[in-house]
Amino acid sequence: MFRYQKGIKLDDHDLWIDATGSVESAFVSHGHADHIKKHKLSYATPATASFMRRRLGKISINQVEFGEPVAIGDLRVTFLPAGHILGSAQVLVERDGQRLLYTGDFNTRESATAEAIAYEKCDLLIMECTFGYKKYVFPPRVELIDRLCSFASEALRQGEIPLVFGYALGKTQEAMKILADNGFSLCVHGSVLHLAEVYQKHGIEFGDVVKFNQVRAREKRVVILPPQARKNRQVQRLAPAKSVFLSGWGMEPSSRYRYGVDEVIPLSDHADYNELLDFIERVQPKKIYTTHGPKDYYVFLRSLGYDAEPLKQANQQELF
Repeated sequence: MFRYQKGIKLDDHDLWIDATGSVESAFVSHGHADHIKKHKLSYATPATASFMRRRLGKISINQVEFGEPVAIGDLRVTFLPAGHILGSAQVLVERDGQRLLYTGDFNTRESATAEAIAYEKCDLLIMECTFGYKKYVFPPRVELIDRLCSFASEALRQGEIPLVFGYALGKTQEAMKILADNGFSLCVHGSVLHLAEVYQKHGIEFGDVVKFNQVRAREKRVVILPPQARKNRQVQRLAPAKSVFLSGWGMEPSSRYRYGVDEVIPLSDHADYNELLDFIERVQPKKIYTTHGPKDYYVFLRSLGYDAEPLKQANQQELF
């Protein structure tokens, strides 16, 4: 059914899923830079298509809504919500009654800015396992939201500028929405705002937002920034200030030193240890291929009775 060859190559078709180089045609799971290329033809959800055009310019894309199958030869391919960022999709491939599910990056928790994940039973599962270690069990979402809002409130109360760092696509827009919904005014870096406009195009509003500069950052606003802005002179001159980074890696005690901030809140857009197992139970695969995360995660899954192995270049599945 597929070969793993710089992406998922569907057999008997010049068709790929998340190809890492430019190809004839590919289904693209979401808009993060490591998943998008200038393919001759891409298939993507409307939101992902918008991100791709923002980042890659003029490209050929067939926009496909969630749950609307695309027939290509003997294949039936459907996008399902992945819960990772706005427009992120799992890819379900069906052929002769057999089903392959590719998760891409996924998150099973509620999100303020991404569509809720869907669960579909499958025969083959290719699953991202970034947080497959037992130590990565995230606190309840309500607790993480409270920590973020409390961080911002306390900084402002003390006359400090709250600086919130997160990846330019996904995490920062999630933070913007959470904070806006809790009554905060925002000052947002241009690179984040550029992508937030796609969210607004797709119906997500962020309240009182201005573009970042030193003057606006001092107006009792929460400042939203991408990681690379930590080295920006305008940012470094903001004082007094308190900083927080948003990442699932915040479960590591040393993470604040790694990111050079005062605090790290483990607000993640990936499934944690328990959520990975819950996902597997829900989709009931006959065979699992693991990607990212612990190299021996497949061994752990085998100990639970699953037929699992790591996804690697030699993999070829001829079940279909």
